[in-house]
Amino acid sequence: MIIKATYITNGDITTLSIDELRQGGVKGLILDLDSTIMVSKSGEISNDVKEWLDAAHQAFDGAIVVLSNNKREEYMRQAEGVLKIRVIGHGKKPFAKGFLKALESLNLNENEVAVVGDRALTDILGGNMNRLKTVLVWPLKSIREPGWKTFVRNLERALVRASKPSK
Repeated sequence: MIIKATYITNGDITTLSIDELRQGGVKGLILDLDSTIMVSKSGEISNDVKEWLDAAHQAFDGAIVVLSNNKREEYMRQAEGVLKIRVIGHGKKPFAKGFLKALESLNLNENEVAVVGDRALTDILGGNMNRLKTVLVWPLKSIREPGWKTFVRNLERALVRASKPSK
């Protein structure tokens, strides 16, 4: 199935094993921004996420880029300043253009990169369509979202789980 994730966590990004990714041949990451590493439109990250990002930055020799569908240039610059990671906005996920731009900035082969995100129909679908490894995480535990959004997210996850992920 096209939304089958290579890896699925039972928690947010801070529960994702960097060692497991490295053992799986991952040498770089394309991270989603809102709800994956930063509360939507907040421009701030938690200490837990900062610690995870610092560990990932070291483990992957800085081969990390953020790809967001957000179109607001000011917000993208603010996020880049907070994260100290290149942020590519207006990614148009799940379509190829943003993923190809992110992959090019990492200077790695597609089989060496994992896309990490909280949405199956943008992050996972887009990563799979571009032959990248994919990691589905839950949104940050500090996020409070409307009921309809939780319903859609749970429906997406049910589809992903039904596709019997490989790891």
